[in-house]
Amino acid sequence: MKILMIVTWYSPRSAEVMTGGVFHYEQSMALKKYTDVALLFPYDTEIKGMVSKKEEKGLVTYRTASTSKNPLISFNELVRAGMKVIEDYKPDIIHAHVAQGAGHLAYALSKKTRIPYIITEHSPIEQSNLDSLYVRKMTNLVYKHSKANVCVSKDSMDRLGSYFPKCSFEVIYNGIINPDSVEPDGENYRVEGYTNMLITAAFYDQYIKGYQYLLPAMQKLKAEGVKAFLHICGGGDFFDYYKKMAAELGIEDVVKFHGQCDRKKVYSIMRQMDFSISASEFECSGVSVQEAMYLRNPMLVTKSGGANSLVTEDTAIVVDRKSIDALVDGIKEMINRLDEFDRESIHQYAFDNFEIDNVSKKYMELYKRIIDRNE
Repeated sequence: MKILMIVTWYSPRSAEVMTGGVFHYEQSMALKKYTDVALLFPYDTEIKGMVSKKEEKGLVTYRTASTSKNPLISFNELVRAGMKVIEDYKPDIIHAHVAQGAGHLAYALSKKTRIPYIITEHSPIEQSNLDSLYVRKMTNLVYKHSKANVCVSKDSMDRLGSYFPKCSFEVIYNGIINPDSVEPDGENYRVEGYTNMLITAAFYDQYIKGYQYLLPAMQKLKAEGVKAFLHICGGGDFFDYYKKMAAELGIEDVVKFHGQCDRKKVYSIMRQMDFSISASEFECSGVSVQEAMYLRNPMLVTKSGGANSLVTEDTAIVVDRKSIDALVDGIKEMINRLDEFDRESIHQYAFDNFEIDNVSKKYMELYKRIIDRNE
């Protein structure tokens, strides 16, 4: 069986460190244990010519690009390039990641070749522009003709089902590489005398990750004499903005910005935390939530949709989003209830649902189901 992944977001070939689409690469590599996988990134502006093919870090990777600014001409160019990839690779199934973009291309290629396609939806509904009738019709077309529409959280499945009631959706969580397989870096990150907590969230957007509520919550906790210390892992365009906010709030002594961290450092910090936090306004899923639970961290999460649908009452405390007071109350409750959480049970829950090999097996079952139906 040959699977062609089509992804909307991926690092350019020139990037020394992969920053875009890491999940796509890791899931593709994990699936290679069971079947043949190649990846197509159709929006690479750095390539020369219509199609580039190269083995990148052990994964056969096709890159294509359009040269036109006209949307219709651009899409037709991508379809022609995609057909060349199909002719070369000869996949049995096309697996597109997100309906808008990769899904549109998968639909067009499937229509031309009759190769079945599936969608894994990672995009938050809040960023999908589904209030536009045209966008909703085009997205419905993709979901309607897909052989399976996979959501990465129950919240995403339920909400997409309400937008597209005639389409079917199911859940397979994002897979994470076993964090226990990454050795600690040997550093001590805990601040003694405090309850230590971690948020892992990039500063790629000014508001989505909820720092505008979490940092003022830390100010209130400090004023109340609560001995809580917040560790922050993540970099991005708004890193300096929030670092300046922390200084203006007078909380630099209870907040540490670790910046953009490699996986070893993030996991090393996670291992030493009392609990972890997701303060987002909205999420489709939440890989950092999955990783923290795998490393035995109880979670404090906001009702952001995807993140709170990843946890259970035995693994997390859930509070309202977009609320400083809700985060203050949630942190204080977590500090008081830490001993109630069974960390080994949290780890087992994460292993069963999120470990990447277990996720790969679920995808293999799905692929086989589709192939069997097509025969």
